[in-house]
Amino acid sequence: MDRRFKNLYSDHWGILEVMVTDHSPIDLKRLAIRDRDDAYHFIVSYGYDINIPEEAEEVYKLKSEALQFIQTYFLSDLADAFEPLTVPYSIERADVSDLLLLASSNPRASLQKWACAVLRVMHTLAHVASDLSAHYFADIQEQVLGPYYHHIHKEGDQLFLGTGEQAIPLVEFNAKAGKKRDSAIMKLLHKRENVAADIFDRIGVRFVTHDRMDALLVLRYLREHHLVPFPNVKPSRSVNTLIHIDKFRKTFRELFHRYRNRELNDTEFEHILRHSAQFRDVLSPRQVHRMFNRNPFTSKTYRSMQFTVRQLVRITNPLYPFKKDMLAPEDDVSRARFEAARPYYRFFFPYEVQIVDVETHNNNRSGTSSHDVYKQRQRIAARERVLGSLLKPLSSS
Repeated sequence: MDRRFKNLYSDHWGILEVMVTDHSPIDLKRLAIRDRDDAYHFIVSYGYDINIPEEAEEVYKLKSEALQFIQTYFLSDLADAFEPLTVPYSIERADVSDLLLLASSNPRASLQKWACAVLRVMHTLAHVASDLSAHYFADIQEQVLGPYYHHIHKEGDQLFLGTGEQAIPLVEFNAKAGKKRDSAIMKLLHKRENVAADIFDRIGVRFVTHDRMDALLVLRYLREHHLVPFPNVKPSRSVNTLIHIDKFRKTFRELFHRYRNRELNDTEFEHILRHSAQFRDVLSPRQVHRMFNRNPFTSKTYRSMQFTVRQLVRITNPLYPFKKDMLAPEDDVSRARFEAARPYYRFFFPYEVQIVDVETHNNNRSGTSSHDVYKQRQRIAARERVLGSLLKPLSSS
């Protein structure tokens, strides 16, 4: 038989499925590294050359941090239902080539499972540590959040979005600038994509309004004053579990028709609109399904309007001011790059916008909707995904 077919017969089909299906490498139960030379080339292909001391040190730090993360978040607070776990000493001492070889051995062996667990966290850490935008986060933060702060002001104790007749009273305005490293790692460990570019809420803003009518007015204000470039909204990230837009629009048109016919005055029109039953309608099955497909750890009682928008940011090239004093490289490729150097570079950066009324906001912060409960569900899922069958339930006495 042709050797190629024999190799295909003995290949690890799970790895091939990762390459051409929606399977995640985090969920692989076994790797396919043959020897240390194969391990070296795998690591080089991944992006690190461990024959270079600086890069070998980076890999070592990734492993050390992965072990610390596992100990802190997955082992120290194991539920009473599981046996206590300790990272084996041989795993702690192993270098990355050893881990790759162990992860490619008998999948029933305990050390093989531990090697896979450590490599899963190392892979996640590598994406967080190598996120280029992190190096320019202060500039990104200023460009994303700055325009919002220009539209927020206070009169006495009352907070407003906008001024004059267009002003909308707010209960709160919150800006989140940055996601803690461990929080980002935990989030990625339960995401199928598992890359830092898919964390969309490292920067975010939240508007808390007095009622749902004002929440809708905030949404319109953001569009009208170009705070949100709506063509850059990411459709798959938009969720509205706060207001049934179609039903509200129908109610609004009916009331506006009555207002235009002078059946209602200004005060009556606004009062009826703000207390419209459409603001309290139960969500459609389609809305609920979409929300929980996006994030299975979100409580079914959580309500908000939220979306992700990509902001085109500008980052200054720190070397450009010195270009005139620098000698152009001699080879054609480097010289062409040198000549093409720009004073700044642009790229899209995603951030999240959330709008909610104060009653819903308070409900979201309590019970099964609270952030602490959300984080705990997230941690349990990540632990089960990383440790897998190493988690052994306590046998009943």
